[in-house]
Amino acid sequence: MNHHVPFDSDLADASREEASPWVERRSNLDVREFVERYRNPRRPVVITDAARDWPLYGRGTPEHFRSRYGEHVVRVRGHDYRLHELIDLLEASSAAHPAPYPCKFEIAKTFRELLPEVTPRFAYSLPDRQTGIGVPQRLFAAVNNLEIFFGGPGGEFPYLHYDVLRLHAWITQIHGDKEFTLYAPGQEHLLYVNPDMPWQSSIRDHHHPDYERYPLFRQARCRKVVVRAGETLFLPCGWWHTARSLNLTISVAFDQLGADNWRDFIGDVVDERRRAGKRVKAAVLGAYLSVLGPLLSTLERFGLDAAVEWGLR
Repeated sequence: MNHHVPFDSDLADASREEASPWVERRSNLDVREFVERYRNPRRPVVITDAARDWPLYGRGTPEHFRSRYGEHVVRVRGHDYRLHELIDLLEASSAAHPAPYPCKFEIAKTFRELLPEVTPRFAYSLPDRQTGIGVPQRLFAAVNNLEIFFGGPGGEFPYLHYDVLRLHAWITQIHGDKEFTLYAPGQEHLLYVNPDMPWQSSIRDHHHPDYERYPLFRQARCRKVVVRAGETLFLPCGWWHTARSLNLTISVAFDQLGADNWRDFIGDVVDERRRAGKRVKAAVLGAYLSVLGPLLSTLERFGLDAAVEWGLR
């Protein structure tokens, strides 16, 4: 069982939480076993040492970021901070008086000097087709493919969601403890899915839900896991999730597109264009991606999209 700092809402959520111990913690996990036991059957797992080859692994403390990147300027909700100022703000926050969250930044665009510290990309997350041959890059305009998050105690992600385009999600805790609340696919009828953005729930305060306004949400079954410093959470495509920081947290997150979630990806890409009234373009794009998939699978047998360097856009 995972233990975490209790919040007032925990008792209210207890009746909705799965009782069985379901999210395994694994170390020294073979890639083949990961694929067979977790990725292919779409089971979340916490891998305790996935990022062990990152220079940042084991030393990404607030003090490290202050000393090495303290003067780096970041923008949060329209306000510019030096990173050491933001960390001070987060350290002074509390669950009762939380600092802004999420404070997230694209490493490739606004924090590129950090890139060597989170390289190599670990083998579990390969291959990745997001920058693959023939894959239209415009499809990923809304995808941030390598981000760093900073959060203070009580910082809560603002909405329940699955990662857009049904990409697999990887979240590595660099520092602190973060509690994730997960909902398995198939419960969409209970989650009040936003019809305009069907990867998001319409419930705004899902950590403290208004069950009178959202009565079906009471029936949804959630599963919780606390991810600690050095650990990596694998969330298969389509798993709904949200998170909150139990203390000062630093996380690195990215998405993965492979052969196993290619069909799911096509479905979301096509549906997005249909919602925009572009039915012909949706059909053409869907057909193109359906043909491209087997070609990429063939090339991947020869090592395509398996580089440990980040293929950043």
